[in-house]
Amino acid sequence: MPETIQAYLEAVQAQIRWKRARPVVLRELERHLEDQRDDLLKEGKSPEEAERLAVEDMGDPVTVGTELDRVHRPRPQWGLLGLTFALAALGVFLRVVFFRAADYYANSLWVLAKALASLGLGTAAMLGMYFLDVSRLVRHARAVYAGALAAGAAALAFLPYVQNCSYYTRHVVLLYPAVYALWLYSFRGRGWSGLALTVLGGVPLAVICGLAPTMLGLILLLFSGLVVTLYAAGRDWFSVGRRRGLAAVLAVPALVLAWLLYKGYLTSFFGRLQIALHYELDPLNRGFMGWMLHMFWQDVPPLRHHGSFGAAVSAGARIRVYANDTNLLGDHLPIDYSQDLLPAVMAIEWGWVPLLVLLGALAVLLVWLLVKGLRQSYLPGRFVVLAVAITLGLLTLFGAALNFGFVFFSASLPLVVGNLQTVVVMALIGLALSVFRGDSIARDEPRVPLKRRKLRIRVEVQ
Repeated sequence: MPETIQAYLEAVQAQIRWKRARPVVLRELERHLEDQRDDLLKEGKSPEEAERLAVEDMGDPVTVGTELDRVHRPRPQWGLLGLTFALAALGVFLRVVFFRAADYYANSLWVLAKALASLGLGTAAMLGMYFLDVSRLVRHARAVYAGALAAGAAALAFLPYVQNCSYYTRHVVLLYPAVYALWLYSFRGRGWSGLALTVLGGVPLAVICGLAPTMLGLILLLFSGLVVTLYAAGRDWFSVGRRRGLAAVLAVPALVLAWLLYKGYLTSFFGRLQIALHYELDPLNRGFMGWMLHMFWQDVPPLRHHGSFGAAVSAGARIRVYANDTNLLGDHLPIDYSQDLLPAVMAIEWGWVPLLVLLGALAVLLVWLLVKGLRQSYLPGRFVVLAVAITLGLLTLFGAALNFGFVFFSASLPLVVGNLQTVVVMALIGLALSVFRGDSIARDEPRVPLKRRKLRIRVEVQ
């Protein structure tokens, strides 16, 4: 039996196999041993005797360490990891099968190489984030925030633009909702100044989204940021009172919307929304894509064993447009089905039942993430998982809407596109699963130093 606290802790540590758990468990155990020793010192024992009696009273270190090792083990998330990989692999398959017929994807080997590269990089990113200690990101939340801003700015400045849009920035900003959740945590208990800095921290992130430009990224950031900030205010995270905190947070989007309405900036958005819901109002311009998709869906059966629509759509379908008042043949209008519309191509080729199965699998993944995330006792992890679930949920919602003919803006279903978005989404899922993996040792940092309390641990072997 060791006679000093340090020797006792070393003996216990030797039994704990999960290295990430050791510092947390030993810190707690050390506090308890020191409490025991201090109580014995108050009873008149010498320092050496008090320390020896404290470790004796705690019990056999091997038995205690073995029991702690049993309790504090990683909680593997093989089901979610497997489902994520399967959906990403399906994306590779779909991309290769349907895009190899497209005019601008004539080299099928190049399509396969890019899709496999996205799967490999995505898997590496997912596993890297999965085995990451989330508490390190939490402790360095502001550095993570600064790094995310720098990455977005660098992508804007140095990486190529595609069709007047910073292609890589569009993918970088998918990380911003999770980054904002970490930023929010760093202002816990800081009062009104903390709440103000939390909200203001979203402004530079939104500016990067606007400069890309990416309307989807901006909506993901604003909506997820609003939800997690409301959630934090509802728990009185900032120590300003629940009702006052909620009112202050809700006042921000209300003022922004009022200003946008006053300036007339919402007119274009409402027009886009109206045409997305009623494509027949403008079938030759903004509503053209919705018109084409609705026309295709009228002919899609539940299942199709073989068909000719898939190749035509993936190659860039063309229709003949007639003038309203004459029967003269108009111009041929092309419709380009890229990765955003990959699910529609799949449905046209195979039927709508496989597409519903795909959407169901994505829904299972998202609900699984959300339910497990809301059950987390580790609040920073809960915020991160909530931000990730909202991001992926909105991606799925807008991607599905686009494929069914409700065209708001460019949006791809998560995981099944086989490009850089797949890598980013897999990294986000790995980050969320890392929170679940470390749930047995995750603890919130106290707002004020904890008072020492007497707690004895005794393990009896029968």
